[in-house]
Amino acid sequence: MRFCLIILSICAFAFNLNAAESNLAEISENFNEYKDKEITISLRLKHKDEVFENIIFYDSKNVDISFDYSKNKPIKRMMKKNPMLHRGLMYKVKMIPREVDEQLNIKADLLNYEPAFLDKLPYGKAE
Repeated sequence: MRFCLIILSICAFAFNLNAAESNLAEISENFNEYKDKEITISLRLKHKDEVFENIIFYDSKNVDISFDYSKNKPIKRMMKKNPMLHRGLMYKVKMIPREVDEQLNIKADLLNYEPAFLDKLPYGKAE
C-alpha cells in the first residue's frame, strides 16, 4: 500500500511539472470563441466553501474562477462522493463559459472536475 502511494505521488508530481499552461485571461479576452461551448481546462483548486456551496479554481497566471454549485444537483452529488479535494492540486475542469463582465471575470457552468493525474495512470481515466 505504501509503495502504491509513493508511485501515485511521483506520478502526480511529474504530471504537474508537465501540465499544459491554462490561461483564463485568454478565455475572457477572446470570449466569443468560447461562449456557450464545452471546454476543459487545467486548473488548480484554491478553495471549496461548503457553507455557500462555492468552489474556486485558479490558473497558471493566478486568475481565479468561481463556480456556485448550490443549484447544480449533479455537482453536489459529486462533491459528496469525493470529499477529498486538495488545495493546489491540478484538476481537469469541464465548464461552459456563459458571460464575462467588465472586469473580465468569467461566469461559467461547472460540468465536471477530476484530478488531472488520473489521465496519466496506466489504466486510464477513472469513471
